[in-house]
Amino acid sequence: MDLSINICTYNNRDFLRNCLISIYEQIKDIKFEIIVVDNASTDGTAALIKRDFSDVILIKNNRNAGVAPARNQSIRRSAGRFVLLLDADTEFVSENFADIIKYMDLSPEVALLGVQQITFNNQPYPASRTFPLVRDIVLRRLAFLGFIRNSRLMKAHHVLLHDSDKPMEVDYVIGAFQLIRRDIFTMVGLLDENMFYGFEDADYCARVKKAGYKVVYYPAFTIKHYVSGITRKKILSKIGIQLLFSHFKSYTKFYLKHFDLLKRRT
Repeated sequence: MDLSINICTYNNRDFLRNCLISIYEQIKDIKFEIIVVDNASTDGTAALIKRDFSDVILIKNNRNAGVAPARNQSIRRSAGRFVLLLDADTEFVSENFADIIKYMDLSPEVALLGVQQITFNNQPYPASRTFPLVRDIVLRRLAFLGFIRNSRLMKAHHVLLHDSDKPMEVDYVIGAFQLIRRDIFTMVGLLDENMFYGFEDADYCARVKKAGYKVVYYPAFTIKHYVSGITRKKILSKIGIQLLFSHFKSYTKFYLKHFDLLKRRT
């Protein structure tokens, strides 16, 4: 088994349907499996998978355990040489996934890889980033302001000051698409389950780097990322405020764990 595609989802049925269709349409010449962990969705996600995607391995939780615990469930269940952590609100655009596997096989120093991402209206989305300082978190919350979004600080954080179509080592790639070697989990461990929502992706990349391996951004493969429409639509609701609190709580944990890496950027 070359690849295990692991998707954690919560009330993202329609996004998930399109994601699964794109995987089956675009991935060729690779033996793969798909594992979906449903975090107690109430929108018919489980029924959709059972009805329309019988090959998909479904793990159904009776509560929303958070992103990291759900992803760890799927990692433990998976069998591929490479594990892809993928968000439900993504779609594969490129067909050359076999090239990524070849690249990883030829680059044993690379433990974790992310790819180019575009938004629903085909605009670039910052998939690779520097480890976030407090100022980066604040600026990201103010990115609706054009002068902040286009500032040099934001572009540097989003690694937009480099113009290259070749693989590039970066601090971290976001968890919407993280391809990880299976043996890395033995050396580094699983995702930090104390991070309920957010920064588990940056944390894992930091741990990979501290173990002496590389994190790479691979721009020759593209996915479309709808960027959690449900969460963004409800950001002012009670659920949204709770998620925002969880997000900052996770960042605090990240900051305390990896202050040594952050200090290099100050």
